[in-house]
Amino acid sequence: MAKKHDLRELFRNKRSKLCSQKQSEASIRVFNHIVRDKLIEGNLLMLYVSSQNLQELPTGALFSLSGNYAICVPKIVNKDGSMEAVMWSKNTPAVINKWGIAEPLSDVYIPPEKIDTVVVPLLCFDRTGHRLGFGKGYYDRFLKRCSKDIKTIGLSYFEAVDKITDIEPTDVALNVIVTPKKVYRF
Repeated sequence: MAKKHDLRELFRNKRSKLCSQKQSEASIRVFNHIVRDKLIEGNLLMLYVSSQNLQELPTGALFSLSGNYAICVPKIVNKDGSMEAVMWSKNTPAVINKWGIAEPLSDVYIPPEKIDTVVVPLLCFDRTGHRLGFGKGYYDRFLKRCSKDIKTIGLSYFEAVDKITDIEPTDVALNVIVTPKKVYRF
C-alpha cells in the first residue's frame, strides 16, 4: 500500500529505466491482448497519443485499428484541466503541446457521451482498477462526462500494486487494464 506521491516517484523512475526496445515489446504485447480479447467495444474509440517525453506505453499500433473504428484523441483546451475529444485521421494536422504530445489543431469537439471506448494512459494502478496518472485530473474529469456505459481501458508497463491508499471521490476506476503479461478486469 502506498500514497500517490510515492507511487508517482517510484513508477516514473521505473519507466525511465525502460529502453526503447522494452517499450516497443510491451506495446506489441498489449496490442495483441487488446485484439485477441476483443476489448474494444462500439464504433468510436478514443486513444491517447503517446509521449516519448513521458515514456508512456506507445499506442502507435492501436492507431492501425482506424479501419475498424472511428478514432478520436484528447486535446487539452485550457490550463484549468479541461480536455476534449477531437476526431483523428492519418492526415489530421497537429501541434506538439508542452508535454510533447501531438494534439489536433481542430476545435471540433466530440461529445464525450458519444464515445464507446476510451484508452487511458497511467503510471500504475491497483487491484481495484484505480489508476494513477500524472496528477492533473484530465482523464478523471473527462470520464465523468462520458456515458455511464463507457468502456475504459488502461495501458500499463507494470503489474498492479496492492492498493493506492489516498484514492479520492473524484478518481475514476477503470473497467480493464492491460499489461504486457496480463489483462485485469474490474
